[in-house]
Amino acid sequence: MRQSSKGVRGVSSLVASLAAVGCMWLAWFVAWAAVGDPYVVPPVGETVGEIFALFGSADYWLAFGMTLSRAAAAWALSCAVALALAALSAVWGPLRAFLSAFVAVMRTLPVMAVTLMLLIWSSRTAAPIIVASLTLVPITYAQFMAAYDGIDCRLVEMAAVYRLPPSVRLFKIYLPQALPPVLAQAGANLSLSLKVVISAEVLSSTFRSLGGMISEANMFLRTSQMFALTVTVLAAGGLIEWLFSRLKLITAKWSGEEQA
Repeated sequence: MRQSSKGVRGVSSLVASLAAVGCMWLAWFVAWAAVGDPYVVPPVGETVGEIFALFGSADYWLAFGMTLSRAAAAWALSCAVALALAALSAVWGPLRAFLSAFVAVMRTLPVMAVTLMLLIWSSRTAAPIIVASLTLVPITYAQFMAAYDGIDCRLVEMAAVYRLPPSVRLFKIYLPQALPPVLAQAGANLSLSLKVVISAEVLSSTFRSLGGMISEANMFLRTSQMFALTVTVLAAGGLIEWLFSRLKLITAKWSGEEQA
């Protein structure tokens, strides 16, 4: 019975997602018909043709790979820094209060201003990685701390009373409770990293990057190509989030969700 209800919810979610995509395409078509200027809003068919042209271009895939590698590097760096800070904050309470002010400041950092400053201090290829890392560190740190706060204190106390080995505590208590919410946000964080990296690449005109291609298309008024690049980025971000959502299955057996 539960399996059938899950199947119904899955189909409903798929239908709702397809309906949302259809509404966005319809809004695009209405905007194109209302404006009537392909340099402002390109036709849907012309943009789709540009998408297929991009997929057949080696330069596009090289730029896509370079941008994705920068986004992944920024995401991994932010995870490492945030995990280290969260671990220290969990061990020493005053550090958590001390870091809260820095986290609040980092959350309000303007991407454009930071990118321009980093272009003076670093290169056009390094600046997008640093900007995305600075954007993701406070978000990821907050997620790690929320996952830590969500651990059942009674289980931790019970483990201490029965003197359970550290490996048992890690795999039976900490990871089953903390890892699922972290994994649930991992895809969204990587998708956000991709978007921030591309924004920084546009501003810095990074060579061999999706942001650089978007900047060049805008410079030469190739609006349909700019829209096509944007659509591929949106599709890549959605695919990344969906793939990472499957990672929650890793902890299904630990947390008992598989039997629920």
